Amino acid sequence: MTRDEPDDVTGNESWSLPVVWVWFQLLTMSVLVIVGVSILVLTMTGHAGPPLWFLAIWFVVLGWNVYWWLFRVAHRVELVGETLHWKAPFASGALSVGAITSAGRLFGTFFCVLRAPGHQSLIVFTQSWSFEPMLAALNRLNPAVPPQEPSR
Repeated sequence: MTRDEPDDVTGNESWSLPVVWVWFQLLTMSVLVIVGVSILVLTMTGHAGPPLWFLAIWFVVLGWNVYWWLFRVAHRVELVGETLHWKAPFASGALSVGAITSAGRLFGTFFCVLRAPGHQSLIVFTQSWSFEPMLAALNRLNPAVPPQEPSR
């Protein structure tokens, strides 16, 4: 985790997962896509392979994981002024700190979720990397955000 010290007036703060973690996500998803396509091609060309129902489940689960890990789970979050900017491997966005109404855990897991009505929830994977400095900076600007990570 990297963290910049907050500014006195603006409360600027940044949080990110290590770059190696992002590359690991991309590598893992790439390998799973290549394996799935290879098995599908071999099966369709008449070679022995798993049943088609297995391939269907494989691609549904793969699609689910690609969507969440590459488009929804933020690997970098930056607070600039009163705007929270986030980046996932293939998506990014911004959220006004004043719009955040709550923070919690996604089904009691290692994911911290910042909720804002009318906006897509911001999801951050915080298993080994504390998100509390960011939450404290957000709390200074918006008391609806708890200053520490919600309990698991």
